[in-house]
Amino acid sequence: MRMSWLAVLLTGVSPSVLLADPPRPQAAVATQPTDVLRAWEELEYGLFIHFGMSTFTGHEFGGIEATSKVYAPTDLDVDQWIRTARDAGMRYAVLTAKHHYGHALWPSAVSDYTVATSSQTTDVIEQFVEACRKYKLAPGFYYSLGWDKYHQLKRTPIEYERFVHEQMRELLTRYGPITEMWFDIPWDMGPDMPGMLTRLYDHCKSLQPDCLVLLNQGFVDGSQVNTREPSYAGKIVSQIPMPIWPKDLNNGERVAPRRTGHNPGIVYNGTRYYIPDEVCDSLGQTRWFWGRDDDVRPARQMVELYRRSVGRGANLLLNAGPDRSGRIPPEFVARLMETAELIGHPEGVRDSLLIDRPVAASNVYRNEVDKWGPSRATDMDLGAEGGTRWATDVEVKTAWLEVDLGAEAAFSRATISEFLDAVRAFELQVPDEQGGWNTVHRGGTIGGPGVEVTFPPVKAGKVRLAITDSTGGPTIWDFAVYPPR
Repeated sequence: MRMSWLAVLLTGVSPSVLLADPPRPQAAVATQPTDVLRAWEELEYGLFIHFGMSTFTGHEFGGIEATSKVYAPTDLDVDQWIRTARDAGMRYAVLTAKHHYGHALWPSAVSDYTVATSSQTTDVIEQFVEACRKYKLAPGFYYSLGWDKYHQLKRTPIEYERFVHEQMRELLTRYGPITEMWFDIPWDMGPDMPGMLTRLYDHCKSLQPDCLVLLNQGFVDGSQVNTREPSYAGKIVSQIPMPIWPKDLNNGERVAPRRTGHNPGIVYNGTRYYIPDEVCDSLGQTRWFWGRDDDVRPARQMVELYRRSVGRGANLLLNAGPDRSGRIPPEFVARLMETAELIGHPEGVRDSLLIDRPVAASNVYRNEVDKWGPSRATDMDLGAEGGTRWATDVEVKTAWLEVDLGAEAAFSRATISEFLDAVRAFELQVPDEQGGWNTVHRGGTIGGPGVEVTFPPVKAGKVRLAITDSTGGPTIWDFAVYPPR
């Protein structure tokens, strides 16, 4: 075992601690389904709300320094967030109380980096919980344990643990019953990671026994208790992986359960526990927080994500970040409502005819087919990477994407979305009888939110998306065609 001498010096923790069995929490992790766990499972679908300092800096990991005054929403409307969630058929919501910048959305007494010292001093946590009660949604908090750019380096791991406990005391005593505590980067708490996580679990349970604890495991499915190498402030302090434990809920960040569904009977350290699963993903193509450079993913994809999550026995926590005004943007609201409509009427949802079919393209960015190949535009965009796309070289102005359907099929509708908003004109084409192509639809711009086009039903064995004009390097997030309704 190798361990940072600095970590030992700062914490006083002996390296032998890392060789011992993980401590057992005083509060019992459920071995059978409880009323609280069953109630959480029945929530099924929730809104993840990433909002805070990163909304204003544009950097999700705290890489750009920012004073508290940089946080400055101009038209904060927390009620709109939860009203939108209610209207979208969601039953709970989880808000980023503190993300990687360390800036708190409530006036914490143990930090000077909060809304209290910002340009807009509203206690967002208070308004969030009140709105949840108003619209009958269960409230939950996200809290970044590790990678806190403001507080960790000022403190030893032991001091930082005390700080976290004080902020937990504030969050879990000021605002009434909280359904879920969603802890991010739980491995970044120093060399005594198992002890720290056990003490945190016990602390939360002592404040609110029915508040369910989730420790983010990253881009893995929720079928087991995973391990990570302990670190502190982003620096590895031991190369011995430690368990991300204890917790009441497991999760998959952008990763749905396996096809067989989530089995909550998870064995850890010789005991079988009952641990439900939650999948989190974002409505944005590339970001969790709002950003001008992001695009809204198609509703059909979100329905597929819902199927792979809720349909496989996990909850789905779908993110939509408010913009710098403090409101969820109209295009995100519209897509959430469109998704809700499709979820509510599954008989009207058709699978794209292009899924798992051979795809060819006239050009691929730097010929990196594995990363930017044409199949990335027809793969339903699901998985740990979030958005995937077919990309072309930057100097390209015209390009085509061709899909072999395997046999003749009828279709009359297509959806297309792109990155960078480069397309100025496109055509949908099918083969003619002379070895050429007939155009069945002509369109102009596509844009990030995408377009849905309809045309008289055609029957063909292949379909081509031909980009006939662009400002350079067209990049397609998604291309799908559907049979007639």
